[in-house]
Amino acid sequence: MPNLKKTLVTILMIVISLLLLSQFSGSVPLFTESEHSQAEVAKHPPQSKKNETMKQLKVAVHLSPMSFIQLRKLNQSFIDETGIFVELVNTNDEQAAEQWPRELQMQESADIMLTDSSSVTRYAKKGWLLPMDSASNGSEASPDWLNERIKWNGYTWAVPAQLEPYVLVWNKDKLKPGTSLPSTWKDWEQLFASRESITPPSNGQQGPAASRGGESKGGDRAAVPPVEIPPAAQLPATWFAWHEQDEYALLSMLWRLGLLVPESSPASARQKDWVTTRTVNGSGAAGITWSQTVSELEPYRSHFKAWKKSASSGETWDLLKSGEIGFAVVPYSEAVLEVSDPLAIEPPGEVKLPAGLWVASRSYVIAAHSPNEAEARRWIDYMTRVTVQQDWYDTLSVLPVHEEAYIEPWKDILEWLPQHFLPYDANDSNLIKKAEPLETWMASVRRWMDGDMTIAQLNQAWLRK
Repeated sequence: MPNLKKTLVTILMIVISLLLLSQFSGSVPLFTESEHSQAEVAKHPPQSKKNETMKQLKVAVHLSPMSFIQLRKLNQSFIDETGIFVELVNTNDEQAAEQWPRELQMQESADIMLTDSSSVTRYAKKGWLLPMDSASNGSEASPDWLNERIKWNGYTWAVPAQLEPYVLVWNKDKLKPGTSLPSTWKDWEQLFASRESITPPSNGQQGPAASRGGESKGGDRAAVPPVEIPPAAQLPATWFAWHEQDEYALLSMLWRLGLLVPESSPASARQKDWVTTRTVNGSGAAGITWSQTVSELEPYRSHFKAWKKSASSGETWDLLKSGEIGFAVVPYSEAVLEVSDPLAIEPPGEVKLPAGLWVASRSYVIAAHSPNEAEARRWIDYMTRVTVQQDWYDTLSVLPVHEEAYIEPWKDILEWLPQHFLPYDANDSNLIKKAEPLETWMASVRRWMDGDMTIAQLNQAWLRK
């Protein structure tokens, strides 16, 4: 019996001790759980806390309002799937060009940026970016010409996300039915001077004759000699327009007009027929050269006017629709939202060499100072999936970078990407690589068109390109 009492007392003391210990141990953990790495958090978000966010990313883009809405929808799907919260910030092109470099330098930028691919190596050389894994969804099957542009020092610094072809938009009312768009500069000159191809002004008046009271009545009509109408009186005051700061649009316009021409010049023959002289396996790449005859634009320069940065819709697309502007070269993503009758878009895929149009692109980069590298990579991989790229194309006609879209074409996608920019056409991609110096020359062309440079100085800049 004494032993039993001792046992009961011992048990009672243990219970009391546990009760007392539980009252004073609310803030004292009994054990410490090891922290998960960033990669583990990204790969295995807590299932029991779906609405709680373990990490927060910030993504900066410069997209049109419609494209930003599309990105927000896809971003919400990512948040719901992973539990990683992602803040999206949209800005305009000018802010992206001026503000983002400062923020990167000060280590105050977003974790991820969707930037023009032409900016990637410049940022990488400053030490502002993290190198990307070459096995990322976007870069793995992207066009060869694009992958080359985002590499530097043996590393890939971005993941391609979207292609942005430039297109020629024109007012159908300014040309008579059946008149085809020219393919060479000589054809364009003939169009500018041709009375047969140009639709007369809607009020029936014809150039200088209108200022003298128009046509005579009745039998006097035959007695009035025909008046020679100068080309400038037949076409709109502005024949061609483009956005002032968009040098790719300017490059595309000169190429489409035939004032910039790629030539294949093998040693065995001095031929200029690109189609017959280029080789199937691309071995003729070294023979590709570019020539320019931009000086032939001099007599018509006053009819080529860039749209100012601050121009409103009434100063751009409304003038194009009214016929006060005849043609424009703009990004496809803009044209597809703006074009309606009487405007038409010339599909870039139907433009044959040596005439051509440029294709720009956007790529995702990760800031070097980002503390959330694993989550950033996961977000980029999600946004560059081929299924997500197809969603962009189906919704807003945004062209994907993935070669699958072009090998087994989605709808009419081949109409909107020039052949020489196709992912699987390695031969024509050599032409694009050789064209890279033209991009820096466009700054001189813009100065010449603004009257700040002589044609001699422009040609001298060409020789230094």
